Amino acid sequence: MEVIIQPNAEVASEMAARLFSHTIRTKPNAVLSLATGGFPVPLYRQVIQQNLDWSHITSFNLDEYIGVGADHPHSYHAFMHENLFRHVNINPANIHIPDGMAADPENFCRSYEEKIRAAGGIDIQLLGIGTDGHIGFNEPTSSLASRTRIKTLTASALQLHSSAIFCLDEEAASELIRADYYRCVFDNKPAWQVI
Repeated sequence: MEVIIQPNAEVASEMAARLFSHTIRTKPNAVLSLATGGFPVPLYRQVIQQNLDWSHITSFNLDEYIGVGADHPHSYHAFMHENLFRHVNINPANIHIPDGMAADPENFCRSYEEKIRAAGGIDIQLLGIGTDGHIGFNEPTSSLASRTRIKTLTASALQLHSSAIFCLDEEAASELIRADYYRCVFDNKPAWQVI
């Protein structure tokens, strides 16, 4: 796990955008898992400005509200098209967003997982962390083994992941016990690790 502390949200977003763009540049057929909400919008803007080739990229979104159709202005479908997809050359057939109107949500969830596996798994996951610690609708009480499913909304196990990178601003990092250590590690990275 790596924690990168930046002076403010804008700079933290720039760092995350560099990591994200690096994945697209180094793996033109990468499988991306994308998030919605306020936090990724600046990152999406920065990635769009880089004019990367998305023609072979596959995307899977984290979530959608049950009972909300793709054409609803407040759907995550609408959010993603407005804030990212209409600005890049991604193949519409490679865009996957959960169907809030699925007749059989449990079957849809299994099928969504199968599509992720068939695509080769996720190369990079973009996540925001909610004020209560939720990540992609995985509330603090969610099981570590849970997968795509219906979740009622109201801890993070990301530190167990082998390559999680957190780009935080000073305010978000203000209560970290090891903040000085994380700053030192980032400031002293070898040149080959700097993105």
